Amino acid sequence: EVLGRFQRGEIQVLLGTQMIAKGLDVPTVQLVGVIDADTALNLPDFRASERTCQLISQVTGRCGRGASAGLALVQTLDPTAAPIQAAIKGHYEQFANAELQLRQQVALPPTARLARVTVQHPDLEQGQALISRVTEAIKAIAPAGVTITGPAPCTYPRLRGRHRFETLLTGADAGKLQSWLHACLHAGAFRERFVSVDVDAYALA
Repeated sequence: EVLGRFQRGEIQVLLGTQMIAKGLDVPTVQLVGVIDADTALNLPDFRASERTCQLISQVTGRCGRGASAGLALVQTLDPTAAPIQAAIKGHYEQFANAELQLRQQVALPPTARLARVTVQHPDLEQGQALISRVTEAIKAIAPAGVTITGPAPCTYPRLRGRHRFETLLTGADAGKLQSWLHACLHAGAFRERFVSVDVDAYALA
C-alpha cells in the first residue's frame, strides 16, 4: 500500500530498509540516499563486500530512471573502500573479478564449497559445550582436503533467547564435503536437536 502511494506521487519521501532498494521502478525519483553504507561492509561475513557493492548499486539505481537526472548520496565512514567505489563508479565487473581472486586465495565460495554447523541453545554454557563436542566429533572423521574453522560465537551471538555458536567446514570438492557430512550424520555428530547444518550457507549472520 505504501509503495503504491509512493508510485502515484501521494508520498514524496520514502524511508525504508534494504527492501526499497530492490525492484522499485519509479521514474519520478530524483534523489536517493544511503545511510551508514558501512554497516553491512563490516560484518564478519566473507560476502560482506559483495553485498555492500550490490546494495549500493541497486539503491542508487532507483533514481534518474525517467527524463530527469538523478542524484545519489552515499554516507560512509570510508569512501575509499573498494565495494563503495565500485558501486558509485559502476565498476562492478572489475570489483567482482578482484573479489573472486581473493576468494580463490583463501578457498571460499564460489571457488570452494562451504557448510555451516550451528548450535542454538537457551543455556550459554551448555551451548558452548555442545558446539565443542560436535566440532571434535567432526574432526575425528575429517578427510584430507577439508578445512575446519571454529567453534566460535555467531555474528549475532544471541537471537530469540538462544545463544548461537558455529563451526565452518570448507572443501574444494562438493562430493567429498557431502560424503563427510553424511558420515558425521551417521556417527551421531548432528543428533542433538539444537544442532543444524546449512550447506552452501548464503549468510553467516
